Amino acid sequence: MFIKYWRENMTRTMIVNLEENKISKISGFVEKVRDTRYMVFIILKDITGKIQISIDKEKDANLVPDALKLIAGSVISVSGKMALNPNVKAGGKEFLPEALEILSLAEPSPIDGETNIDNRMNYRWIDLRSEKNTLIFQIGTVVEMAMREFSTQQNLIEIHTPKISGQSTEGGAEVFEVKYYDKKAYLTQSPQLYKQMAVASGFEKVFEIGPCYRAEKSFTARHATEFFAYDVEMGYIDSHHDVMDFEEELLKYVMKRVKDTYGEKIKEVFGVDIVVPEKMPRIKFADIMQILKDKYNQPIKDDLETETERMVCDYAKKEFGSEFVFITDYPTVSRAFYSMKAEDEKYTKSFDLLFKDGEITSGAQREHRPEVLKAQIAEKGINPDNMEDYIAFFKYGCPPHGGFAIGIARLLAKMLNLPSIKEASFLFRGPNRLNP
Repeated sequence: MFIKYWRENMTRTMIVNLEENKISKISGFVEKVRDTRYMVFIILKDITGKIQISIDKEKDANLVPDALKLIAGSVISVSGKMALNPNVKAGGKEFLPEALEILSLAEPSPIDGETNIDNRMNYRWIDLRSEKNTLIFQIGTVVEMAMREFSTQQNLIEIHTPKISGQSTEGGAEVFEVKYYDKKAYLTQSPQLYKQMAVASGFEKVFEIGPCYRAEKSFTARHATEFFAYDVEMGYIDSHHDVMDFEEELLKYVMKRVKDTYGEKIKEVFGVDIVVPEKMPRIKFADIMQILKDKYNQPIKDDLETETERMVCDYAKKEFGSEFVFITDYPTVSRAFYSMKAEDEKYTKSFDLLFKDGEITSGAQREHRPEVLKAQIAEKGINPDNMEDYIAFFKYGCPPHGGFAIGIARLLAKMLNLPSIKEASFLFRGPNRLNP
């Protein structure tokens, strides 16, 4: 009786940590059940790996009825010993059980490997059980950890800004309006205004990893209405090139951490080589306009679009051997009111970072002079009186500053060559997606 109690209540062992011939208890999801004449085989997986559980119908007859109730997705705990067996395909190891407990008996799954992405999103909790999908979020964990490590090493202060605001971040219509008691409020499009406030507070350099909300009806593979982003703002800069220098070093650090931690697994599962960039080229917008016209017969006016971003990345790959390329000094007409104008006021001290065919970052030096800022707000057709709380951040002294944001899911999707940002979002939110 004591031995039975001890084995039922023993500490769980992860599959990767099993030792030969040592009594252990493992728990996880059933991936497959195979019933043969003399044996029942169960493939069990936990977050660390998989193992075959081998049940002898004669020797372990008491376990067979429960084993045959199981289908894929059921959750069980099994106690017994791991043994080496060269005849077992899954790593040459099998688990010989002494006891089996059904923790959750599953119904047949409504999705499989052939189900399209939108139907898979309806059952995302099941979809995420695949090794490939789990790996995406393990990589994402390393990405965010590396971002946080690099930021703190560079003496940035982490902040958490409000996600409910009395004013629109960008001053446009792409905001979600919410009722805030007897007032009108908005879900923030980004922490832009508040991270600038932090610089004005004397924090000098700050970062945040948090949610952003965009009420744009975009049905593309890279847009979402709710997403998480890494945001940074830096004081005492000389130009937007200081901000680009920081981002370049940040992404080198992140890519190296991902490569060192999961590089081989990424190659095996996604067929992608993680390349740590050496140098990210920088091309002015005016110059890229000419390049697109001359080399691709593609004239552009004030901004890049999906197709022209692909052309720019193609050019950078051929010309510089780089998957990353900064496009700098965008036209004033295409940038937000807070971007500082260049000496030629048709252009701004701004940039986008493109990676593998698309934009992953927008950044700029900000306008920190309140009177100039007020004029730029008016130029964009926004009433400066509605932005008075924001303008006040700069009335009492504020150093020159700039920053950028990186969408985490978009970066992951580009890094792993995923077909859509949906694959890199834990629960995707889009114009037609509010559940689960």
